[in-house]
Amino acid sequence: MALVRIDSGRRRDLGVAVAFFAAGLVLYIGDLRYFFGPTALNTSLPQWLPVLTLGLACFFQAWRSSRPAVAFAGTTAALALDAFCGPTIAVWIVYSDVVYAVARYGSARLRRVMLLVNWLVAAIVLTVALTGSGDWRVALLAMLLVTALIASPASYGHAIRQHELAAESERDRARAVEALAMRDQEVAIASERRRLARDLHDVVAGQLSGIALQSAAALETRDAGIRDSVLRSVRSSSVEALREMRTMIDLLSGPDDFDAPVTATLDHIERLADAARACGSSVDITVESTRLSPVSTIVAYRIIQQALTNAAAHSPGADVEVVVRQQASSAVISIANAVHEDVVLPEEIVGHGIENMRVRAGSVGGSLDVDITDRRWNVVAELPTPVIDRLPGSDPHRASGLTGPR
Repeated sequence: MALVRIDSGRRRDLGVAVAFFAAGLVLYIGDLRYFFGPTALNTSLPQWLPVLTLGLACFFQAWRSSRPAVAFAGTTAALALDAFCGPTIAVWIVYSDVVYAVARYGSARLRRVMLLVNWLVAAIVLTVALTGSGDWRVALLAMLLVTALIASPASYGHAIRQHELAAESERDRARAVEALAMRDQEVAIASERRRLARDLHDVVAGQLSGIALQSAAALETRDAGIRDSVLRSVRSSSVEALREMRTMIDLLSGPDDFDAPVTATLDHIERLADAARACGSSVDITVESTRLSPVSTIVAYRIIQQALTNAAAHSPGADVEVVVRQQASSAVISIANAVHEDVVLPEEIVGHGIENMRVRAGSVGGSLDVDITDRRWNVVAELPTPVIDRLPGSDPHRASGLTGPR
């Protein structure tokens, strides 16, 4: 035979009903059945009738939280029968508990119905007390009993309900805040992944493209001197790529305050030019005095690195001109290279490298434009710089040692 499972709420209701029935039996045995003592009607009825009425009320009380409407209707009927036989303390106490349960668990419509019924019960009790005894003190005592057995549990149940609703609202708010935090975390993770992808593209793809082009040039030449020079450049590029990868790995796996050495600055762009020259390109670099911040300097370095990689990959051997100059409130980085006649110009300028350059420029509040004019590929980035008065002797000049052959 299958076992019937009863949930915790149902078990609690059954326990409450059994406890109230047992308490009512104790009142009956202790001769504390009626509020105002037995009447002629009470004594003429069977002695088991109050127990039956109590059992009926407790039966419906067992549905107090799961089906409060059923519990209220049943206990109200039991209360009416009990009032006809003579109001007993036990049945009124059961009704009081059901009033509390309706105020706490019932729907808004059921609570309105209960309010009307309770007003009707209070009016009947007051009328019977006044007409039956004619003593205002009896009426006052009756109203105090109604307040204690109906109004108080209804108010208490309502207060508990409001507290539970407020707690549930706070839990919903906490869940919403947690969901927003998770969403922010997902956005941050996605942003960090894109940043890492850009860094890997700049460090790995750029260096590997240069190595591939240089190694191809080394295989095609028969001049031992040129081959050795190209192989030395390949080794230099590979060592540089490994060093930057190591720096990135140390930064990601190290502590939060890890201070990695910064080598991606304008002071080191000559190494980028050397790699492009090893591929056969003629690179001319002009760096004027700038007021770029450290972060913007790294951005400028990465943009130049990507532009030189693109020039070496798509127009090997072409002349490349790199110019960095300071304007009133920004630094302008321009990279231009000729496009060979046999190269088919694209209808739309797209690609991961170009997109990465745009994102990097935008990350510091700058902009980047790419166009092809007169078979020359032009990359122009504008990065904002602090506006300060020009210092004496700070006129733009060509950086010494940064000009390669054309």
